[in-house]
Parts: sequence; C-alpha cells; structure tokens
Amino acid sequence: MKQKTIRVFEVDDFEKLKNVVESKYELIKNHYFMLKESNEKIQNYLKEKNLNFFVINSDESFTFKKEKKEPNIKIIEKEVIKKRDLEIFEKIIRSGEEIETNANAVFLNKINPGAKVKIKGDAILFDENRGSVFVEGNFLFVKKNSGNIVYNSEEIGEIKKDTVFYGNKRLEL
Repeated sequence: MKQKTIRVFEVDDFEKLKNVVESKYELIKNHYFMLKESNEKIQNYLKEKNLNFFVINSDESFTFKKEKKEPNIKIIEKEVIKKRDLEIFEKIIRSGEEIETNANAVFLNKINPGAKVKIKGDAILFDENRGSVFVEGNFLFVKKNSGNIVYNSEEIGEIKKDTVFYGNKRLEL
C-alpha cells in the first residue's frame, strides 16, 4: 500500500466549474473534483471533459482511464553495438609504465613521455598525451597530443584542441 497526496477541488457551482475548466484545463486535468451531493449537470460535464470526480456519501464516482502511449521512437540507422568493459585510469601514467587493455578506456590524467598504452576498444584522453598510445576501437577523443597516437593504424600527429575521431572521420571541437 502506498500513501499519496492528491489535489481535490470542491465543486458546487456549474458556471464557476466551467470557467475554470475552460481556462485552466492543462493545469487541472489530473486533479479530482469532489461534489457534496449528486448533480447530474456537473457530473455529465466532468465526464465529457474526462475529469476525475467523486460524490461524498455516495457510490457515484468517475475516473477516466488514461491510455498508455508507447513512446514514438524512430530508428534512423540500425547498427549492432557490442558491449565492452570500461576501464577508467585516474592516475598519471608515468614514464616506463605499460598498459594494455581489451576494454574501452578513459584517461583522466596525463600520459607522460616514455609511457606506452595499447587499447583494443574506444578511448577518451581528458588530459595531455605525451607518451605512445595505440587505439584500435571506433572512437577516440583527445584533449591535447604532443606524443605519439596511432588510431586504427594511422598516426595522428600533434593536437592542440579537443578532437574527436570516429571511424575515419576527424572533428575538431
């Protein structure tokens, strides 16, 4: 059982109700209307507008059922995406250090000269690379590069601003 707080409007005047519904329908459409006594004119109007209501000390009530709409999803291009693991490296990769991974990799700090990194998946380098990095995945983001990066068998050269590589495309941000 769950407890919920609901908003209820007490209704006894048809004209006031009609004015409120006509002017503020979007704001009140999910609220309930309470009638102290049965009033056929008000009840029919509330049913017509698909608004929820109940009558105190009576078995009369009306709740409209909202249709569940499936989200409208349009598939532009169907592609098989293989899940891979992700490794995040927070530390600075020091000279002489060698890292090899089959996963996607994110480097949050510098890769120093003399460090060697081999990545079978995609890579994101959020800080400067001055070492040697080899990436075989489909995606590479580089913040700055003054070292050696080989992406899918092609050497990338110096990079001074954020650059994205996707497949054989290169985009400078």
